[in-house]
Amino acid sequence: MIKAVIIDDERNSRDIIVLMLEKYCPEVTVAATASDCAEGIAQIREHQPELVFLDLEMPDGTGFDVLLGTRGDVSFEAVFVTAFEKKFLHVIRCSEVELILKPIDKESLLQAVSLVKERIIGNSSKERYQVLLENFHNLQHASWKLLVQDTNGDSQTIFLPAVECLESRQDNCLFRLDSGAEIQAERPFRYYADLFSSLQFYQVNNMQMIQLPNISQIDANHGKIVLKSGLVVEITERRRKDLLARLQR
Repeated sequence: MIKAVIIDDERNSRDIIVLMLEKYCPEVTVAATASDCAEGIAQIREHQPELVFLDLEMPDGTGFDVLLGTRGDVSFEAVFVTAFEKKFLHVIRCSEVELILKPIDKESLLQAVSLVKERIIGNSSKERYQVLLENFHNLQHASWKLLVQDTNGDSQTIFLPAVECLESRQDNCLFRLDSGAEIQAERPFRYYADLFSSLQFYQVNNMQMIQLPNISQIDANHGKIVLKSGLVVEITERRRKDLLARLQR
């Protein structure tokens, strides 16, 4: 059995998670619930759970404060539960920590519990939480880290500014770094393209996305972009015009 604690300031949300776990995830047993960060930290220390469902924003702090308040005392896997995805989307997604949006649906819950169960059984590294907290306290996106699960099943932490280009490779995504290294991630290209679209990245065609500071030259006549490493990527005409307008702004 997987022992869990639920921390959410809304009683209705806590009750729903308890009921859904009882119905769909019998391998998870709820040891305690809490309505704020302070109570949640106390319940975690008392019950030593393997899994914690964390609301993002509560009256006395955030789910990140709970992680900070229990760091070093206990070891557990976390699943964030929130109605507001955008505010902390990049911080959470870049760390590969699980996130479920309210209202919670069966599929999202089952997927999150399944992934967390694998991590618990495999005693996987908790490095993702270090990446999460570092990014949370760093307001500069350009200094963020990205945790990537590669196709060999290993976790690799990438300094985000080191990503020069990412490419679609069938069901996976290939990261090209400014050092010349390449990492093939388990997740698809579309996942990262959506994640990076509001950062300093630009999708130049259906298969590739580049990081804007790495542009060395734009050959508008031939529809090509040369990156600082010398890598040449093609850009569609529509996107070329949009990119030039963006760079001028």
